[in-house]
Amino acid sequence: MPHGLDPDSPVPLYHQIAEATRARIQTGELAPGDALEPLREAAERWGVNLHTVRHAYTALARDGLVETRSTRGTRVAPTKPRPARRRPGVQAFVRRVADEGRALGLSASELAAMLAGAGHRTGDNRPVVYVVECSEWQCECHARELQEHYLIDARPWSLQRAGEPPAGVIVATYFHYNDLRGRWPHRLREVRFVTIGPDPDLAVQLPSSGRLLVVERDEPTAQNIAGDVSVVLPPGAHEIVPATSDNPGALLADGARDPILFSPRVWSELSDDDRAHPRAHEARYVFDAGELEKLGVEQCWMPALTPTAERRVA
Repeated sequence: MPHGLDPDSPVPLYHQIAEATRARIQTGELAPGDALEPLREAAERWGVNLHTVRHAYTALARDGLVETRSTRGTRVAPTKPRPARRRPGVQAFVRRVADEGRALGLSASELAAMLAGAGHRTGDNRPVVYVVECSEWQCECHARELQEHYLIDARPWSLQRAGEPPAGVIVATYFHYNDLRGRWPHRLREVRFVTIGPDPDLAVQLPSSGRLLVVERDEPTAQNIAGDVSVVLPPGAHEIVPATSDNPGALLADGARDPILFSPRVWSELSDDDRAHPRAHEARYVFDAGELEKLGVEQCWMPALTPTAERRVA
């Protein structure tokens, strides 16, 4: 492929990948219905991690250039996106609001954040934010993570629920972009997508070397998590083995001593006793620190000076 990545460029790597792919689509090198490389193959060829490629594909999906289906992968969309219809008077209204905001010394991002959060606050004036993930457990984990950093009321909203969150800002991961686009296309402008990755603290929680079993319900996801985890562990120190099981908790009683890293959704299904087992560890995913900081600035959230937030900032 003629396009290369420039790691020294101020342009993020995911954006460089997205633009290179966009050029191939616009020139016809990739035709409607053509498949993009699977995440792992693309990550290896570009020399980046899986989340960078996933972020690039999500950016293309947001522009309507590609579509992701679990059984068919990511493919070039059959038609070009249609321009959004403008209602009469909208542009004039936006210009008036922008002019008045500038007169008050507000930046565009500050004004947008205030508009998005207007009317969606608790009694103590904390912004209400809905955190969307595929399970209640993951929603609650990410909601706690947000509240460790900011003075907000982060409320879990699992994709297992029926309906949609009340009006207000929604925080979700790029992994679920197409889920939200399919379910709530009218809410996409309220959604702030953030990249997630394995918690760097895993390197401290796990043994410094040896065999590590990564357990999920399906093999492709187990392989993806194994690849993600390898990034935060010392290079070459572990033999990381992806595995699947219909009864994950039973693996703890097989007599072995190797630590077992359970995916977030599998961890949420384990009993309290299984979670307390010395071999059991959660493959916890956390928000990208840089993107989380930018999100807080964009939304004008007040920092929460908790011990956890102070430790992460340091």
